[in-house]
Amino acid sequence: RSALEEAGPDAPGKARALCFDRVAWANAKAGQAQLAMNALRQAHEALADDGSDEAPAWAYWVTPEELDVMDARVYTELCKPLRAVPLLQEVLSRYDATHTRELALYLSWLAVALADANEPEEAAATARRMFDLTADFASSRTAERGHLVLAKLEPFRDVPDVREVLDTYAA
Repeated sequence: RSALEEAGPDAPGKARALCFDRVAWANAKAGQAQLAMNALRQAHEALADDGSDEAPAWAYWVTPEELDVMDARVYTELCKPLRAVPLLQEVLSRYDATHTRELALYLSWLAVALADANEPEEAAATARRMFDLTADFASSRTAERGHLVLAKLEPFRDVPDVREVLDTYAA
């Protein structure tokens, strides 16, 4: 919020969109669903207002697709899988597989949202894909997300697909 106030309403749209997204995430972590979803709407409005010639170079990655991922992360945090799952599935269907770390992180969000949606088999399949992608590189963030995914799957241990993922990757 401070960054938004400092930048002002005339700041480049991509910068404002990123700030609104961070406000949405903070509100989601605080359990403030309506405030989080309002900030997501403002992020999309800011990006739509963006004149790309004025955007700072560091904001090159703030795109509608990335905002969709950010939206899905917020919805996942708010336990709103019916909103998160379609967004993540759409983005992942066209995501560049050469960006392995980001792809694995986005898959982790999808696995959690699927578990929240009571879809343990799909969550397990998504988790397996995520773990297989991360087998060849070390990343503390993907490792942290992997632990969270396993914890989310644990209540479904009686489902054979889930049990296989837990037994294979929990070690």
